[in-house]
Amino acid sequence: MHVAVTGSRGLIGSALVPFLATQGHRVTRLVRGAALGTGEVSWSPDESLRDVSGLHDLDAVVHLAGEN
Repeated sequence: MHVAVTGSRGLIGSALVPFLATQGHRVTRLVRGAALGTGEVSWSPDESLRDVSGLHDLDAVVHLAGEN
């Protein structure tokens, strides 16, 4: 599966992303600010996605972004 994850650098996301990857899933991190790597897509909750090219064939989205 191709899974996009918001909040991927937080407490839960930082454990979930490697777990999904080791299970054979392709993971794309939706990150605030500039995307740093090929597995990241820049987004802002207040704006639309800046680049959707990394989200083709997406099967699921896990939304973990927010305040602690």
